[in-house]
Amino acid sequence: MTLFLKIIGSVLLITSCVLTYKPNIISKIPLPENAYQMIEMRVKWGFLIGLGILLIFFNQWNDWKLMVCALLFFQTLGIIIARLIGFVLDGFFSKQLLWLTIEVVAFIIFGILYRYADN
Repeated sequence: MTLFLKIIGSVLLITSCVLTYKPNIISKIPLPENAYQMIEMRVKWGFLIGLGILLIFFNQWNDWKLMVCALLFFQTLGIIIARLIGFVLDGFFSKQLLWLTIEVVAFIIFGILYRYADN
């Protein structure tokens, strides 16, 4: 079962990274002209990146507290990765830096919760 989840997670991670790189590959929605909006369009795929990472690295599916903390932790990590990909591809904006800072703080908080959820 865990091997199956790791394979699904790997496929999901690769697919979501491709969709983060080219967000309109499966839909006919035109890409925004504004680079800020383009980064926000890329960030939507960060949830799938986080879900893929969760399926690859998480093993303790019987403890619900640990599972919820891991889900929040890895989802935030996926959003941060997608936003950083957007920074590389679309440019750097101070408002995006504010969002990144908020996400990093949430990531640290969820990491602390994840660490102590097992106790």
